[in-house]
Amino acid sequence: MTERTDDSWYYSFLPYNMAAGSTSPLIPLFFTEALKGSLAEVGLVSALASAASVPANIMWGNLSDTIKQRRLFILIGFGGMALALLMMGISTDIASYFFANFMLGLLSTAAPPIGTVLILEVFKKEEWAKRLGDFSRVGGIGWVMGLALGSIWLLMMTGADQATPMRALFILAATISALSVLLALKWIPEPERRIERRTIDLKLLQYPLVIFEKARYLPNRIVHVVNVSRGNLRFSSFPPALRRYYSVVFFLFMGSFSFYVVLPVFLKSYVGISSALVFAIYIASSLISALAYRHAGGLVARKGGKGIQKVTALGRMLLFPLFFLITLIPLDQTSIVVVFLILHGLIGLCWAGLSVAGSSLVSNLSYREFRAEGMGMYNATQGLAAIAGSIIGGILAQLFGYAITFGVASIFVAIGVILLTRIDVDTPTSEGDGPKANTL
Repeated sequence: MTERTDDSWYYSFLPYNMAAGSTSPLIPLFFTEALKGSLAEVGLVSALASAASVPANIMWGNLSDTIKQRRLFILIGFGGMALALLMMGISTDIASYFFANFMLGLLSTAAPPIGTVLILEVFKKEEWAKRLGDFSRVGGIGWVMGLALGSIWLLMMTGADQATPMRALFILAATISALSVLLALKWIPEPERRIERRTIDLKLLQYPLVIFEKARYLPNRIVHVVNVSRGNLRFSSFPPALRRYYSVVFFLFMGSFSFYVVLPVFLKSYVGISSALVFAIYIASSLISALAYRHAGGLVARKGGKGIQKVTALGRMLLFPLFFLITLIPLDQTSIVVVFLILHGLIGLCWAGLSVAGSSLVSNLSYREFRAEGMGMYNATQGLAAIAGSIIGGILAQLFGYAITFGVASIFVAIGVILLTRIDVDTPTSEGDGPKANTL
């Protein structure tokens, strides 16, 4: 079983990603439309899911490595997604909805740290790049299919009662995720060999792992998590430039999450776009980012990660306020939807460069002996930024409105860009292998 050619088990992840995509914009919309929650509480809902998912990713990854099981944790992730979405669909008050989102962050994140490593364990090393690319495409297709399903569902199920179609979509998504459980039981192998997670060099994979941006920290594909069983998380394990870069990551992602946490509610309640069209606008970003990923990887290889990340971050800094400013121009419904499709597509384009460049920079800045720890801390920093950004974005929107919220989100990104310019990332060792630690 250590060398396989059958890749049909990839498709067990398809319904799981469909379920996630079909409910991504739905989660804040349902909270405000059906449960009458405030914008500040929307931020707390997102922050709670992120707060659960940050330690959960670390826990599931470490447990899987310790007990030498893979399929079990994928099943927990698939089943956890189904359970959490069902709980959301039947929630009748804010407290139960908060708990359901906490369970989403806690349980659904069991699959991402395992699925990618499973590919590397069941296929030969020379196939890794191709297999991971195929696997990521399956997940990406599932995500876009989920967004399309949500858009079509809400378009067809129109009526005075907005809560019922949304509840039904949650339950449908939960059923779809449960299908992944059945497919996983039938198809997903338990590999006979084990790969030490920290020995996996992302440079060998040649394909980005995080394709789509979300309003909370719920990654679909990651390899490295913070390893709590080793004494490698000392201050001296991280070069000074890498430690400074984590502050860049924090501000860049905090700005993004401050913007995204209220975006669906802004489009629906403030702009007046239907829920179905909100999903369509999200599809634009997802498609553009997926199509741009390989090109972004080539640009990073030729131009360097710092320059690409700076340009794409500046692009987002300008785009965030435009979402509000465009509403000051008198446009008919069709025109404003087209404009938002374009704007969100450009944000997806920037996301491709931002995320690919980030992984490259962390790899280059890390000590070679502690690259896994460097990447794990990078993922955790994004999670902390999601918590802070979600809370700040929700509170700002509640107290001061969307113009201030999007402006502050842009300022956070600008701070990240300023900090990035002060970091020397242009003098790596030969072949960009990263520095060698002096203190072990």
